[in-house]
Amino acid sequence: MRDLDERAHSFQCGDALDVLQKWELNSGPEALAFRSAMRKFVGGVTVISTLHEGRPWGMTVSAFSPACMDPPMLIACVNRETVTASDITRDPRFAVNILSDEQVAISQFCSRPREDKFIEAFVLPFEEVPDTVQMPVLRNSLITFDCRANTTFVVNSHLVLLAQVRAVLAPSSKKPLLYGEGQYMQGVSIKMAAA
Repeated sequence: MRDLDERAHSFQCGDALDVLQKWELNSGPEALAFRSAMRKFVGGVTVISTLHEGRPWGMTVSAFSPACMDPPMLIACVNRETVTASDITRDPRFAVNILSDEQVAISQFCSRPREDKFIEAFVLPFEEVPDTVQMPVLRNSLITFDCRANTTFVVNSHLVLLAQVRAVLAPSSKKPLLYGEGQYMQGVSIKMAAA
């Protein structure tokens, strides 16, 4: 408790320089400024998997979030000009694979613009996946959500998906893959960093 009190006192009595905030970015709602600001956000890396022409297809996405816990629902956004958006518009089933730190290669593969993203080499064979899961599951993922889009709508360049989670797979404990500041990162527990 004393350690916490000392940190709070230090925060309240910070250097005078801490009081004068210096802004690296000070802008209105311009797209370039917004993009620069969002690069600072560190988050997990996700790949949406679908079936394209009967084969597993993947696309790395950054816009993903839980929407509701009961019933389980999530939100994801994909560029509406992509194969993935077309696949989900045709068949609302898809999977969201949250990547582990073992999956940098699949993230890079699925983020290549305007290139084929068939992912057979990265998915588990269907016979190794529980029957409740209908979409491709990436090998070594932190978590996979098998989903069905209940509602889709277009917002400018993107298709927004509000989807029901139909199944959840999480293998033995793995560490998440993170992305921010234009690079892949690994998380470090605050307790571990303080030790």
